[in-house]
Amino acid sequence: MPAQAGAGSIERLAPAFTVQSLEGETLRLDVLRARGPVVLDFWATWCRPCVAAIPELEQTARDLGPRGLTVVGVSVDGPRNHAKVRPFVAKLGISYPVTLDDDGALQEKYQVRSIPTTVLIAPGGAIVKVVQGYRPGESQTLRAAIQALLPAAADSTAADSAAADTARAH
Repeated sequence: MPAQAGAGSIERLAPAFTVQSLEGETLRLDVLRARGPVVLDFWATWCRPCVAAIPELEQTARDLGPRGLTVVGVSVDGPRNHAKVRPFVAKLGISYPVTLDDDGALQEKYQVRSIPTTVLIAPGGAIVKVVQGYRPGESQTLRAAIQALLPAAADSTAADSAAADTARAH
């Protein structure tokens, strides 16, 4: 699957999956999509660009989660590094669910060839954006793509801001 940083829909349906989070929660793509868009973020504890990207994605998850976004971290650490994943998650303050891709099945299904790789899945199931690698500030492009998939009526921040501007003008 090619990286299409600014592209629209890649016109490929996201492969179904059922995984367990580190906390033992069952995560099924169809159930997650029922809430809204889903972001799969493939990373490893030893990957410096991954470590740099995670805080920006965490902020996006905190900001847009209440509007329906679900983020799932997918650790691609091999069995030798599994013991490092839970402390890594705690150290970075990751609040969204994280799963271990023990057998590489998710990487294979989503054709992940490098990390970090972030996949945005629309509520209807289409993969609408894939970002490979990390560049500072690039999360704003991903965030805009996510917001385009969220219901506009739920965005009270813009309405509140406009109301405040109107109130100041009078």
